[in-house]
Amino acid sequence: MISWGENSKVASTVKNFISSHRIPHAIMIEGESDKSNLDLSLYIATAAVCSGDTAPCGVCKDCHLAEVGSHPDITRVSALDGKKFLSVAQIRELRADAFVKAHSAEKRVFIIEDAHRMNEQAQNALLKVLEEPPANVVFILLVPSKTMLLDTIISRCVLLSQLESKADDNRYIEMANRFIDLLLSGSEYDMLKLLTPLEKSRVDAEDFFSTLSTCAADRLKKGSSHARVLDRLYDDTKYYSDLLATNINMPLLISLAVSRSKGLSDR
Repeated sequence: MISWGENSKVASTVKNFISSHRIPHAIMIEGESDKSNLDLSLYIATAAVCSGDTAPCGVCKDCHLAEVGSHPDITRVSALDGKKFLSVAQIRELRADAFVKAHSAEKRVFIIEDAHRMNEQAQNALLKVLEEPPANVVFILLVPSKTMLLDTIISRCVLLSQLESKADDNRYIEMANRFIDLLLSGSEYDMLKLLTPLEKSRVDAEDFFSTLSTCAADRLKKGSSHARVLDRLYDDTKYYSDLLATNINMPLLISLAVSRSKGLSDR
């Protein structure tokens, strides 16, 4: 089993969120280990409320309160004792509480444990606040697999996956290489057409840009004659991933990625 500290991709993503002070308003953590998922969520929550210079500093009052599980701005939500599912009433209460100002930190964090135990009605109740989130609030959903939640919920979250990777899991290698080929010798229309399906899911878009970064790096290592363009493209993939951490409109992001990328080859 991979813990989040051993998963280099997850660790790098989380540290980037924190160091850039751009923790997403909605995060989904998937993994087979409940403990590992919870540990990661508490690390992010602690960083979000930390009042030190480098989050999480581990020495400020907020970090100490988070460590002992008594920080007033970190709320954990789970099914009530004896209940199998998270009720819609619990989610509505969470939704109302999210609009209450933070007690002592700059942010409030709501960790929904076993988020897959929300029925469709509860998920739709949560969707309302994910679509128009209050300022300075972070929602973290913990699930064994993202497939156990509605697509509308998934599309509003940045995914941190701790599932064991498989060789055939990356379905975006061909798409990423096709994008690079079109960037170097194709039309902006064809590039846009290629990426349009990604508008439906932030999770899929994040996977694509991560793969695009890897493919661009691979071509650079092989000594491509288009090194300047590929180097800029590699840098830009991080920019697109950062934008995904915000509530940016997906068609706008895809259009920006295409026009910005094509502009590299036209210079």
